[in-house]
Amino acid sequence: MNSSLTFWCNVQQSLYKATRLVSVLLVAAFAFSSSVAAKTVEQSIIDKLETSMAKLKIASVVKTPWPGMFEVTLDSGAILFSDENAEYLMVGEMLNFTADKRIVNLSQQKFQKTVAKTLAAVPEKDLIVYPAKNQKTSITVFTDISCFYCKKLHKAIPELQDNGVTVKYMAFPRAGANSDIAQQMSAIWCAKDNAKAMTLAKQTGRVKANECSSPVAEQFFMGNKLGVNATPTIFMESGEKVAGFASVGDLLNTLGLQ
Repeated sequence: MNSSLTFWCNVQQSLYKATRLVSVLLVAAFAFSSSVAAKTVEQSIIDKLETSMAKLKIASVVKTPWPGMFEVTLDSGAILFSDENAEYLMVGEMLNFTADKRIVNLSQQKFQKTVAKTLAAVPEKDLIVYPAKNQKTSITVFTDISCFYCKKLHKAIPELQDNGVTVKYMAFPRAGANSDIAQQMSAIWCAKDNAKAMTLAKQTGRVKANECSSPVAEQFFMGNKLGVNATPTIFMESGEKVAGFASVGDLLNTLGLQ
């Protein structure tokens, strides 16, 4: 009797351990398959789109708050939206109608963060900077020395500085990276005192010849990726774009300084 009881106890313990082991393996397998499935959806979108359109290069694919919708960021910076099978594609912006009845542009918010991060990573040595006396904020301006409104903004820099605005210039020669204007702007960036050289160029049109490995072409292509298509294009620290320049008062109001 005792031996039979012992036998059945051992069987029950073995069955219990086996059941526990199977449960653990099933949980692990489910977690692994879920992880693989999530990766497979994103990778399958990349594979299908890049196979269908050979010239298309995809930087990332991420889920969006919209169930079943994925955000596809191209290497150029452009955004597409795709279903999980890459059968339907949309070009545009994603908006969110919030509980408090506001419409929030989610695509714009994300792009502004990308812009802010990109501009913050630019080394200060590659910028032409006019620091504020008591800085409250800064703006990054894509500029061209032949642009009328760029010259108008440049004349306003002392007033902006007095109001706590640091101005950081980046190059955007509208005629292109290989244009004569681009070469002149390279000479400005290569000058020993490039801030003074920029002021001279915008006031008189004179540019002293200088040669170095300047960032002008790189900044021009960066501007293209960030949506710059005219000058001056102003970016706030948040990454928000201010197209054009009207007056110091309008700009200070946009910056929240008035």
